[in-house]
Amino acid sequence: MVVEKIKKLENNQLETFNKEYVNEERWPIVKKMIDQSFPEGNFSFLDIGGGNGIFTDKILAHYPEAVGTLLDNAEVLLEMNKSHPRKKLILSSAENLNDIFNNQNFDVIFFNWVLHHFVAETYWQTRKTQNEILMQAQSILSAKGYISIFENMYVGALFKNLPSHLIFNLTSNKKLAPVTKIFGANTAGCGVCFLSDSTWKQEISKTNLHIVNYEEFPKWKINILRQILLHIGSVRVGHFWLKRG
Repeated sequence: MVVEKIKKLENNQLETFNKEYVNEERWPIVKKMIDQSFPEGNFSFLDIGGGNGIFTDKILAHYPEAVGTLLDNAEVLLEMNKSHPRKKLILSSAENLNDIFNNQNFDVIFFNWVLHHFVAETYWQTRKTQNEILMQAQSILSAKGYISIFENMYVGALFKNLPSHLIFNLTSNKKLAPVTKIFGANTAGCGVCFLSDSTWKQEISKTNLHIVNYEEFPKWKINILRQILLHIGSVRVGHFWLKRG
């Protein structure tokens, strides 16, 4: 078994993530890509970091022939799941994908706002961990498989990925946690690692995955002080639909 490097959020921090982010604005792109890729609606999927299971249940409701597996390292979130005959729950870390699914493949693997939570002790260890998990995910894809990624794209005003470094160092610093909490950091003391869209594309290019579709959503309104302090040019949600090979 892999020695787990990913930091875990406290239960009170996890409670802030007891919601569904694939809302009515974002769901259509997921449905569009699934319908194009699996017109018969028959596919298996893995929801990594799926937490309370709302997204998994939505997929199962829209696609009666689909079979889903939800993996999360937070027992408190897994306990919030409703039982479903086509849903399997696994309590483990995404670092262990190859060990858990060594004889199993999936047609779709979802990373919904979770890659930025795969935080290790340092920034570059974190980046390495994110890449390793993507590599493991591609290895358990079926021959016709796809990976779906939702992430918040933080683009620097001048230096594209500088906000990534600044936010990581601020949120991962335990001594600064009381301060970063005041500014709304729900991962204060643990850390978070957002990347720019161009940096994510570089990370994807290091794998055996290629981008079938990339879609951006409207820019967020960011407080001017936060923009200046974190060197933020823009923040928006981006969605990648990737295919192996």
